[in-house]
Amino acid sequence: MTTSSPPPRWQPLPSSSIVETLYEDEDIEDVVALTGPAAPEWLKQLTIPTNWHLLRLPDGPDQALARIAVFGPLGNGEWQAADTINVTGFTGWPTFYDVYHSADSVLRGLRSTDIAIRALPVPPTQWAAAMRSCGTALFGDRSVWLQQSHYFAGSEQPHASRLTVHSTLVDASCRERLAEDITQLSDEVYHGFLGALSEERHAH
Repeated sequence: MTTSSPPPRWQPLPSSSIVETLYEDEDIEDVVALTGPAAPEWLKQLTIPTNWHLLRLPDGPDQALARIAVFGPLGNGEWQAADTINVTGFTGWPTFYDVYHSADSVLRGLRSTDIAIRALPVPPTQWAAAMRSCGTALFGDRSVWLQQSHYFAGSEQPHASRLTVHSTLVDASCRERLAEDITQLSDEVYHGFLGALSEERHAH
């Protein structure tokens, strides 16, 4: 189900400093958000948990989200949980140092507590990395648990490198009840990324 509705009030998140690094790195070019028809095919095939709804995103050059799914309407454009995916295309690749040390930048910027960060396993592919961070932050008077995963797939081909940023925000009071949904959303994107990585590797 796709609904036309404003995004949650605790959206958008501050831009990931990894995305900012791509724009600032002189060796990286052609940085652009991939949305709508330009979004990767594997992302369009992802499913969402029962009782979650996809929001219809507005068209336009300022649109950075490739997908947003929401759960539990509270009224006034607010939701109990939201799940967003941003995909950035570019030419070149960042260093692993930049990836690792910027993966929790949004959480730190929000003054989150209980921040945890870890690398996710990926095949031994050059310029590929996956990092996941989580923590709890205040959005106004709401305590929100936030998980953010960064997936990198670098390429020597022009315009072929990808950064996928997957963010899940859940009202802290609902986190335990939505634990299985969070796992499903996380696994879908993670395995979608691994599948796309495998296809790209076998194509060369």
